[in-house]
Amino acid sequence: MSNTFSIQLSAAAAGRRGHLAQAAQDFRPLYGILLGALVLTCGIGLIMLQLRYGRMRRRRTVLASFAVIVITSVLVGMTVSHDAGRPEAGAPGVPLLRTAEAGAQRVPVLVVPNRPGFNLVGIAADNASAGTDPARLTAGRRYGGSERTWVGVTLKSGDQRLYLSVNGSPASLDVDTGHEPSAASATLRGTDGPECASAALGALLAGSARPWSSCPADRLATADAGLLRSTVRFLAARGARTVALRADASPRDRAAAAVVREAAARERLTVVAPGEGGAPPLIVVTGWALAGAQVKDVGTGRVKAEGTYLAPWLLSPPVLGPSAGQIIPLRYDPRGPAAERYLSALSRRFPGEVPSAAGYEAWQRQLGGDFAPALMYAAAEVYIPGMPAHEHRGADWLNSGMITAVSGPLRQPGP
Repeated sequence: MSNTFSIQLSAAAAGRRGHLAQAAQDFRPLYGILLGALVLTCGIGLIMLQLRYGRMRRRRTVLASFAVIVITSVLVGMTVSHDAGRPEAGAPGVPLLRTAEAGAQRVPVLVVPNRPGFNLVGIAADNASAGTDPARLTAGRRYGGSERTWVGVTLKSGDQRLYLSVNGSPASLDVDTGHEPSAASATLRGTDGPECASAALGALLAGSARPWSSCPADRLATADAGLLRSTVRFLAARGARTVALRADASPRDRAAAAVVREAAARERLTVVAPGEGGAPPLIVVTGWALAGAQVKDVGTGRVKAEGTYLAPWLLSPPVLGPSAGQIIPLRYDPRGPAAERYLSALSRRFPGEVPSAAGYEAWQRQLGGDFAPALMYAAAEVYIPGMPAHEHRGADWLNSGMITAVSGPLRQPGP
């Protein structure tokens, strides 16, 4: 109870900080007007006092003083109001989440890692481009597992301006990358880049102000390795004698494949490639893009499998959506109160982007929350006959479906 309460307080505090910062930015033109009026009022009051006590007798002096006060008040108001149109650069070297003004549109923009060198820029719009030269912008693209437009941009050290085009309207953001390059740049260049950015976004939503130096695909987390061993043990307990394995080339995925093979050997299970050995259970330990393609192959019948068992980092709507009998081990309830707060924060700060395991876990770690005992969850979309299919639009794990626990607490076998 105390851990849950502390998570709620931390989440609420982070949300209040975000709201207050945005409100301060939105109302700065009003602040300029009020401050200018205050300067003018004080100046006129000072002149009246001078006149009352006879310290200012000449008409020319009174008029000159009044003119100086009026000009000063106007300049103060204009300066403060002008600053409202200048995007904040944020802390040097910390991932940046800002709203860009593109014509009449207010578009959330994410810059990860906001360090010198290669950066991944996420833009909450379908038709967008970005770059450091307004005359030579790079067109954005989509990656598997994400609903955002992503642009790779190379940034120099220190203060600079990032230029954008959103549905044909220009915009810009001031950024400060600091002076230390990031080790995350290599992963951000590949198909695992959006997952890395999603993790950085989750930490930002929870109030993180620390530099981002690594990506989830850079290494296999100890907890995830334990969940993969539990998956193999779960299948063995259900009578499986053969499992298919789909892996990828990232350091995490190669390590995950080794863990699955080792656990399978311990349980005396044979490991085959997808589509071999009849239709055995399929374990997927790839990144988002290949996992999405693999579950589509199972859903369409191109690959036969008795259920698709996903690695814990593959909790992502595009991977859960196709009907492929997805089952995933998790250390948290994706429909629980803490996960719902993450979904709410994501929808509010970066509307249209889909949630992810990487984002939620980074959010949870930033708030200092504990994870629950691991369970197996089954995910399935639910379609009502006669209702048209629709794309994912909100921050939820599934468009219209269920994620349900299908096991008791999993025993985590040792390495």
